[in-house]
Amino acid sequence: MQYTAEELKGKGQYIKNQLLAGGEYTFYLYRPPNATSTSPYLSGSGYFAFETVRDSKGFYPPSTPTLASGSKVSISGSNTLIESPYIFSYELNKYSNTPQTSSFTFTPEVDVPISGVFFRATGDYDMEVSPEVEACGLPQNFQGGQAYPTQLESILGSGTGTVTLTPNPFGIPDRWIVSWGGNNVIETGYISASPSLYNIGGNRRNYVTEDLAGLAAPEGGTYPLPPGGTFPNQIASDGYPVINAIGTYTFAKNNTTSTANVDVYGPLRDTGWNSTLSCPV
Repeated sequence: MQYTAEELKGKGQYIKNQLLAGGEYTFYLYRPPNATSTSPYLSGSGYFAFETVRDSKGFYPPSTPTLASGSKVSISGSNTLIESPYIFSYELNKYSNTPQTSSFTFTPEVDVPISGVFFRATGDYDMEVSPEVEACGLPQNFQGGQAYPTQLESILGSGTGTVTLTPNPFGIPDRWIVSWGGNNVIETGYISASPSLYNIGGNRRNYVTEDLAGLAAPEGGTYPLPPGGTFPNQIASDGYPVINAIGTYTFAKNNTTSTANVDVYGPLRDTGWNSTLSCPV
C-alpha cells in the first residue's frame, strides 16, 4: 500500500490496510528529489512515526490496544528506534544500502485495524508498505471517522468462482466500489441499514447534504449533482445520493487475476464499518 508525502505530513494518514498479528511487513520510505541544488536528492534526515489513535481527550486509557507492540528490525537507513506499546518512531537518514531509501520491518503482536493508527513522516518522504494486500475472506474493520475513500486490497488467489462482498455500514451510509481486472465489478451506491433516516424527509438527511457538499463523486462531478441517474447511484432532487438498503453483491471471477481493489467511501460524520471480500467459490 502506498502513501504520499502529502498524506504523511502534519497529523498524518490513517493506516489503509490492516496488519495481521505475526505477519512481517516491510516499510520503505523514499527520499524525495532535490530541485534546488546540484545534489539529486535531499541530504537531511527525516522522521517516521507509527502512532496508535488516542481517545477523544488525547490519552491512551488502559483499554487501548497495544498496536505498536512487536518486532522492529532496521534494514537500512533507519536508526534511533524509540518505542512504547502505542508509538514507535525511526530516524530516516541517507546512509542506506539502497540509494535514497530507508526501510525497516515490523511484525505486530496484535492485529492492527484500518484507522487504528496514524502514519506520519517529516522530510517529504513517500512510503510503501509491503505486502500491501490481505487474504480474501478476512474482515477489514474501520473504527470510525470520515474517509473518502479508504482503499483496501484483497488477494483472491488464482482460482475462479463467485466472489461475494459483505459490507456492514454501522447505520451511517457508506459506499463500496470493487474493481478487478481493470473494471468496476461491484457498486453498492450509498447503503445503510436505516436508509429512510438519510433520504429526503429523514431526520438525518442533513448529514448527507452537509458532509458530501463540495466533494467529488467517484463517477465525476461535484456534489450537489443534477438529479437523476440509475440504481444504485441515483441522485435525489436535492442533488445528493439516494440511500439504498443493503443488498447482495457478487461478481464472477473467471480468470487468474488475483488482486481486487475495494474503495470504501465514508464521508459522513461518525461513520464506521467493516467489510469482507470472500474467496471465489
